[in-house]
Amino acid sequence: LQNIVILISKQMKYFRIWWQVPRKYSKQEDERRVTFLELFYDLVYVVIIAELAHSLSAHINIEGFLQYAFLFLMVWWAWFNGAMYHDLHGNNDIKTRVMTFLQMMAVGTMAVFAHNAFGSGSIGFALSYGAFLLIITYLWWRTGVHEREHRPLSIPYSVTYLLAAILTIASVFVDAPLRFYIWGFNLSIIVLLPMVMMITSRNNQVIKVQFDRSATISNSMVERFGLLTIIVLGEVIVGVVQGVAGQHHFTLLNGVTGGLGMLIAIGIWWVYFDFISSHPPKKGVLAEAGWAYLHLPLYICIASVGAAVMNVINAPGDSIALNARILLSASVSISLLSISFIHKTIQIPQQYQRIHKLPGRTIFFAALLVLIPGLFEMNTILFLSITIIIILAPIFFGVRLWVKVQVNDKDFQ
Repeated sequence: LQNIVILISKQMKYFRIWWQVPRKYSKQEDERRVTFLELFYDLVYVVIIAELAHSLSAHINIEGFLQYAFLFLMVWWAWFNGAMYHDLHGNNDIKTRVMTFLQMMAVGTMAVFAHNAFGSGSIGFALSYGAFLLIITYLWWRTGVHEREHRPLSIPYSVTYLLAAILTIASVFVDAPLRFYIWGFNLSIIVLLPMVMMITSRNNQVIKVQFDRSATISNSMVERFGLLTIIVLGEVIVGVVQGVAGQHHFTLLNGVTGGLGMLIAIGIWWVYFDFISSHPPKKGVLAEAGWAYLHLPLYICIASVGAAVMNVINAPGDSIALNARILLSASVSISLLSISFIHKTIQIPQQYQRIHKLPGRTIFFAALLVLIPGLFEMNTILFLSITIIIILAPIFFGVRLWVKVQVNDKDFQ
């Protein structure tokens, strides 16, 4: 009997290695790097973002964009929850892998129905999104079970997400548009929940301590946001390639137009990764929340640039249709505006603060100027060229900053 007890205790020990409790805040690693599991998790969002962008490219109008933006918010919130949970509580164990793979399967199923989520695919999308919310509910609930201090946050989060999951799944039993109103209600309560908890924490020190910890943006999360930025920029590249490949005959004009479309993606990449990437947000809940939430319009509009570019490149020698022209100009503009506002929330080393001031203003004014080409009818080459020239202004300062940091020339002016 004693040998059996020893054997069982050993097996339980091994089981705990494979299926660990959620990692506690006290075991946070300051310099933790993004793992291959997290990279694999992010990869599934490439597919669903591509589906949303392709759907927008076929329905460039106000209704199409609003539906696209709404679904993108649902998808981004799913990614943000999955990424934050792993950053706060993830382990290198079987449980973390299984839960991550289950989330990926739910998101992959969402992607199958995303292109027609407001039509015949709405039931499939609702069921898969509800399944994702159930997984997130279990994960947040489990943190409170194993960490008593975390229960003031775990309980309201678990209850709210469980309610949203149940209502999302139940929405398949009602017809449109009530089904979509339920989605909107669910999305509202889970997106507003952190704000409600922040307000509540002002009068409750226990909740405040837990909320401040959970709302902290770590260096690894800064890296995750940068990686998602690259994923979304990839949609612009996809738009260029599909636009050029869709032509019956490849010509020099097609190549030039495709090259200009690529330069827009390169320009946005250059501005973001020179001024924002690798800079954590300023300390404080408002600054960190602002930093995270401002990435949402950035991602929405970068992906919509890809949808617009696909339409623009389809007519390389002709005047651009008004809807595609407006979508492209507005998307580039809001992308740059988002970067300029994010720039206000980041930590900048003292020795580089002066050199960051003028570029921040330049990005803002470039965001306003890039709207102008969208107001006038012109051919594709001219339109894209003017857009790129405007983006070159903040890129110039980005190169200047890059040289300053890389060369570390104290006399650089």
